[in-house]
Amino acid sequence: MKVCSCSLNSNIPHKVLKPFQMKNNLLLNDNRQWTSWQKMGFRFFFIFFILHEFFSDGLYILSFGYSREILFRIAGLAEKIFVPPCLWLNNHIFHFNYVPESWTTFSPSLRTIRDIVYLLTACVGCLVWSILDRKRTDYNRLFFWFSRCQVIVLSCFMFPYGIVKLFPVQMWSPAFSELNRTVGELSPYELIWITFGYGAPYQVFCGFFEGLGAILILFNRTRLAGLFMLSIVLMNVILINYTYQVGVLIFSIYLFLITLFLLAPYTGPLLQFFLNVRFSKQTFINYVPVKNFKLLKTGSFILMGVFFLTHVYAANAKYTKRKNLENSKQLSLVKNYILDNDTLKSIENDARCWKIWSESIVNGKRSLTITTMKPGADINYRIEQDSAKQILTLHPANPADSNTLHFSYTNIDHTNWSLEGTIQHKNLKVEFRRINPDTVLTLLKVRRDIIVFDDKPDAE
Repeated sequence: MKVCSCSLNSNIPHKVLKPFQMKNNLLLNDNRQWTSWQKMGFRFFFIFFILHEFFSDGLYILSFGYSREILFRIAGLAEKIFVPPCLWLNNHIFHFNYVPESWTTFSPSLRTIRDIVYLLTACVGCLVWSILDRKRTDYNRLFFWFSRCQVIVLSCFMFPYGIVKLFPVQMWSPAFSELNRTVGELSPYELIWITFGYGAPYQVFCGFFEGLGAILILFNRTRLAGLFMLSIVLMNVILINYTYQVGVLIFSIYLFLITLFLLAPYTGPLLQFFLNVRFSKQTFINYVPVKNFKLLKTGSFILMGVFFLTHVYAANAKYTKRKNLENSKQLSLVKNYILDNDTLKSIENDARCWKIWSESIVNGKRSLTITTMKPGADINYRIEQDSAKQILTLHPANPADSNTLHFSYTNIDHTNWSLEGTIQHKNLKVEFRRINPDTVLTLLKVRRDIIVFDDKPDAE
């Protein structure tokens, strides 16, 4: 009897799988289990990141360049939820010195308490989750979607940081009053801010890589390069924030943790590339949805594009406004400050004695900032000038600062001028000398050169 060589199932129609579909099915049917440490780590960071992203000051970053009202509305949820319990914990357990900041109810001490609460909540939640879900072998699907969300979160945080440095407006060029202070009078934060403001090319350099990394991580083919770039950038940011005590140290560490979390699936290839260490199996098992989600990806990229363009527009508008403000400034140094025929000496921390007269145009109006001998005790005014009668009227920007002041002014020559009037029922006469900071301060006289042809006195 001759045996037929045909398949017994030859009459059953076969479904032809395309390569992409075969790949998906293979990945979905991969039954390799996660290790216990991988599952515990994922559960912890899943809870910890969600707490930080929905109830943290990090939401402020999403409003870079926008009005403070919008910014406060976005981030107000965290204050309403966490300030009362943090205050209770501080009063009953921690006993930190609580001094609210001017722009938020949270203070550094309250943030510390809040972060401790986040950490403990993540630990307890991880433990409970591990007990209730102890039979699960992997979190492939949840890891896939959660990591995609973290990519968007990291990109949304890093791009605004990068774009405000790229223009640059995050650390603006220091004002003359700041440069006129001694280094010892500056706080570490003020020192690094002035340094970055003066070193605009370096600020642009840092912003370029922050923004580039934020864009690269959005694409599968360039994600590893973007994450590696951001990890180096964030290590530098963390070190600067710690060294100069910048208030966003914890937030920069949080962004670094997100970067490491997203780099975790690439641990094997990275170790193999840098240390020539081979792994017999993957660190994480990949998951690719069977259903095509191109529509979701397209919508996400459109939203991210709008988000990026909005921040570019806001940063450019802020840069243009500040540049116009800088170009409109007119500075005068106080030569003599005479109060009731008594010439006051320039005594440190004397809030009565004026030091610098700084005029500028803000929203089409003449504004004035008077810097006193006491750091931080500047007074802001709006100027009205009657050229015919040679009278200056100073309207306080903050009515609580002082009353409206009226002075008569005299232009002695193109450099020297004076004004006379009354302040707090006392006769006042102030003699000024107009200055150009670029020609007065050595720091601003120096011009950056790559190739030096002539030795200059200011470069000695």
